[in-house]
Amino acid sequence: MLSSSRFKKSVVKKSVVGMAVPAPVAGAPLFAGDPGKAIIDDKSPIEPSTFCDLFGHTTLHEGDGFLKSLRFTGRYHGGFIDTEDEYPGGGDDALWDHRRFRAGFVAKLANDFTLQNIYNLDTSQHFDGNRFVDNLDEFFIKWVPSDDFHITVGKQKQLILSEYRCSSNTIIPYERSILTQNILSQKLLGAAVGFTGLGPNHEIGLWSTALEDDFAWAFSEDASASITYRANHELDESTTLFFDYQYVDQERSTAEIFGGSPYGNVFALGNESKWGRFGLNTDFTAGLDRQDGRLSPGDDFHGFQVTRYAYLSDGRIGRPQQFASRPEVDGLSTFFVGLNYEICGTKLRVQGGYEWAQEERLGGTTSDYENSSWLLGIRTHW
Repeated sequence: MLSSSRFKKSVVKKSVVGMAVPAPVAGAPLFAGDPGKAIIDDKSPIEPSTFCDLFGHTTLHEGDGFLKSLRFTGRYHGGFIDTEDEYPGGGDDALWDHRRFRAGFVAKLANDFTLQNIYNLDTSQHFDGNRFVDNLDEFFIKWVPSDDFHITVGKQKQLILSEYRCSSNTIIPYERSILTQNILSQKLLGAAVGFTGLGPNHEIGLWSTALEDDFAWAFSEDASASITYRANHELDESTTLFFDYQYVDQERSTAEIFGGSPYGNVFALGNESKWGRFGLNTDFTAGLDRQDGRLSPGDDFHGFQVTRYAYLSDGRIGRPQQFASRPEVDGLSTFFVGLNYEICGTKLRVQGGYEWAQEERLGGTTSDYENSSWLLGIRTHW
């Protein structure tokens, strides 16, 4: 997948022509020597403004006290999907998918603390769900006293898997790959500590695996535990190597509130490289001891992706909005090619592409599986 290294995305800027407000001729006459002549300053500088400046007006407060700044944040990602399955019992669909709609606040506090509180908003077909604020997405506090140490506590994303570490605001493909979608945990309550030692950067996390009720509160007596570890090492100025590991206790008394990965052990190894405007990511991933409930328990899987070709040995097709159905698959190959056009950098961009998926044997059958999906969407965040 084309991407950037060091978990930071560099984007190609598109120029946007703005309309400058004509500067008024202003200033009182200044008399110099000859009282019959006035010197008028008609060159008062006026900064040009553009439509894209609107995305920068989200700061609600700035100060020098305990609350350093308070910023309103959010994102809307939506798009048109035209998808068709080719196998007995498959189907086709064409719809506008409200993929992500979020809003919340980020507060910068004294002593290098940051508080983040974000909610998922209604993404039903006609924005007519049971409530406008659907559930809790993130609620955590982070302390970063130096470049070599940080600690984050609360409901948050687990920063493992190269493709998942990258924010959906800046990810280059239209959607994360089938490989990533099969093994992710949801955002869980936990604590993650990052530090630098013996060369690489490290992060260790301890997580609860339960989400209470449909509002996705991250507190529950029925939770089991998960542990994550990740390390990345700068090989040179262009390439970063990474290793990720996740352990998930699969014991659960209430499957409906389980938010952990369906695999007991997950490993990922790969690189992220960037040469000017070009990049190359490779990622090999393995999941062991599946306890999903939807698929055969105890099975393992492996897969890899290079640029945006991905292979999955055993699993399930991704989101139903992206594919016409969600069959179990065995030996699935997917290939995605797409484009990004940045109107206001990543703050406002258009994404499009074509994804093709094929496998030789549909899970539990002797039928072949093939899917083609056309995608065109808008991505905006503030």
